[in-house]
Amino acid sequence: MLDRVEQVTVKPTCMTLQLADRSVKYPYGVIENMLVKVHKFIFLVDFVIMDMEEDSAIPIILGRPFMKTARPIIDVENGEFKLRVHDEVITFNVFEAMTHLNDKGAYFRMDVLDEVVLEATQKLKKSSSLECVD
Repeated sequence: MLDRVEQVTVKPTCMTLQLADRSVKYPYGVIENMLVKVHKFIFLVDFVIMDMEEDSAIPIILGRPFMKTARPIIDVENGEFKLRVHDEVITFNVFEAMTHLNDKGAYFRMDVLDEVVLEATQKLKKSSSLECVD
């Protein structure tokens, strides 16, 4: 998937990941501060890049920083997953989404908004009270 996305900088990392089957993987790198659109919301996220075959059955794992930003509510009984940003809420039906996983004609698309990414990055740099260390 990374091959299809242009103009991103992958930073090297010394991170080690232990998977559920207890195997150890070494990520290729990290892409920081990518804007990702989920329905009508846009989130600033970091991606850990793994060298693996593309497979729509393998989920993206949403970590604690994303969960804190999106403030999710998971209703297991009703099969609902809600994301909240300020006063707005998006509700996903998990049962409905799971029925489309094996669609042969399914495709996934990532929108990269270069100008928005650049503006957001510049605003973050200006408003950050932390010192940047290379």
